[in-house]
Amino acid sequence: MKHFWHGFQKKTAQAVSFKKHVIVLFWKPDQKDGDLDALTRRVSLKHPTVKFKTINVNKYPATSLKHSIRLLPTVLLMKDGREVDRLERATGLSVLDALFRKATT
Repeated sequence: MKHFWHGFQKKTAQAVSFKKHVIVLFWKPDQKDGDLDALTRRVSLKHPTVKFKTINVNKYPATSLKHSIRLLPTVLLMKDGREVDRLERATGLSVLDALFRKATT
């Protein structure tokens, strides 16, 4: 039990201490346009200081419910664990660039 608790405390401390922006893209496999992996790589290379995560709503339905995801794809801009901005049904590179610019200002 002690080992479990130490690991839990360490992971929780890391999550709380992360003070950067995170952009989260919620998507569904049947709606994937095939360029999601390429888009993720391009955005991550262009904006290395902002984390970019993708969440498959079929695999993680509780996460999508927690963030009240109704339309797909949805992009969230998070800072310090809180939602700052949200765009629904928009995943183009220009839209993500606008969010990244917002995150870095």
